[in-house]
This record gives sequence, C-alpha cells and structure tokens, in this order.
Amino acid sequence: MKWLKRLFYLVLILYALGCGAVYLQQEKMIFQPSTLPKSFEFWAGEEVYIPVADEVELHALWLRSRYSKGVILYWHGNRGSNRRCLRQAENLAGLGYDILMPDYRGYGKSDGEIHSEQQLFSDAQLVYDWLQQHYGEDQIVVLGYSLGSSVATYLASENQPDHLCLVAPFQSMLAMKEMFAPFIPSFLLKYPLRNDLHLSEVEVPVTLFHGSRDELIPYDHSVYLQRLRPEASRLVRLNGSGHRGAIFSDLLRRELAAILE
Repeated sequence: MKWLKRLFYLVLILYALGCGAVYLQQEKMIFQPSTLPKSFEFWAGEEVYIPVADEVELHALWLRSRYSKGVILYWHGNRGSNRRCLRQAENLAGLGYDILMPDYRGYGKSDGEIHSEQQLFSDAQLVYDWLQQHYGEDQIVVLGYSLGSSVATYLASENQPDHLCLVAPFQSMLAMKEMFAPFIPSFLLKYPLRNDLHLSEVEVPVTLFHGSRDELIPYDHSVYLQRLRPEASRLVRLNGSGHRGAIFSDLLRRELAAILE
C-alpha cells in the first residue's frame, strides 16, 4: 500500500508541476510570433507605427485604395507577423476599402511582448482610436481571423463600428482548453478571450465565416456564437475550407464585397 501512496503523491506532484508550467508558458503556447528587422521592406502597403505605451509602438500595414469608402481593421491570427499575413490582407483588398493590419506586441516590427489579456485589448483600443483620426466610425469594419476574432469582438463590444466580421472564430479560449487540455484547471488561464461574452454586448451587425472542414476550431463554435445574437448576426458556411483556407475563400471575398456595398 505504501507504493500506491507514493505513486499517488508522485502523480500529484507531476500534475502540479505540469499545471505550473502551463501557467508560466501560456504566452508561448498561445502566441507564436516571428520578428522582423526594422530594415525589412514590404512589397505592399504603407508602414505606420502606432504608440500604445511609453516607448512601445505597434507596427501596422496600411493598404490604401485610390477611392476609399472606408477601412477594414484586420486582426490576423496567432502565428507569424504582417509578413506572413500580408497575403491574407491582399485577399481582402480591392473592394473599395482601405485595410489596416496591425501586428501585436512582439510580432514583426512591433515593440514589446504580450503579458496579459487586458494589455492585448488595450493596445487594440488605441489602434482603433488612432484609426478614428482618419475615418469616421461608421466607415470602419472590424474583421478578426482566428485569434484575431477575440480582439475584433472586444472592440465591437466597446465601440460602434459599421460591421463586425469574424473568420474562423472560437467560442472562447476556455472552450479551446476544454478541447485540448480539459485536465488543466480553468482558473489558470490568463487569456480566457471570451468571444461568447463580448459578442452578447455587440450592438452592430455581425457576419461569421467558418470553414466546414476547420481542423483547429470546429465549425460548431461559430454556430454557437451566431445563436447568441440570431436577430443581428449571420453565419456563412465556407464549404470545403479548412482553418487556414477560410481567410482565402472566394466566398468570403464575395460576401464581404456585398457587406461593403
């Protein structure tokens, strides 16, 4: 019996150590940035730097149309940087709207590191405030892909853009944790990223896009989110698209063109 007790304590210690490691390494698990030298030159867009804290600026690409009716504020996913995601922004271009695509802290040419959900959302609000110096709020469409859906939904819950578009959104990071690591206590999660709670506070029209073959975030997450505001939201099923393919979908582009008319 002693060996069973020792085994129990050993498992308990290993579990506690594992939980501690998850808590301390969350940023590395959720955010997967790549950095760029300041000298790197993009093949499209104007580079702008938006101050978000003392000696901290977020780098953004500003793709401008000759005759613009407004702007799409595009929040990309958790991997790479604007260099990797510029092709995504280009797929959204040419619809009569400018595009502003910021990099999060520690991504691309942006300064600093992400330390908290509050910091992530605060940075996003400052980008939105900067954008309002150039466009009326009724000219702003907020669009978030994957991780970016949490930033986009938060902004739409705190502001009044013309429209909110979510591509491959998740219900919350808590729900994602339950899928991949249900044995980890929820209170350890520093980034709950509650799309479900924020969406219930959004007062503008919402369109969700989700691939039917999304291998990372199940299509059912968008079904759940759409049902939170059935009277003011619409879900577009991207048949055959996986997680990464959703943002490049021709159907997404056609539907977005209709929204922007």
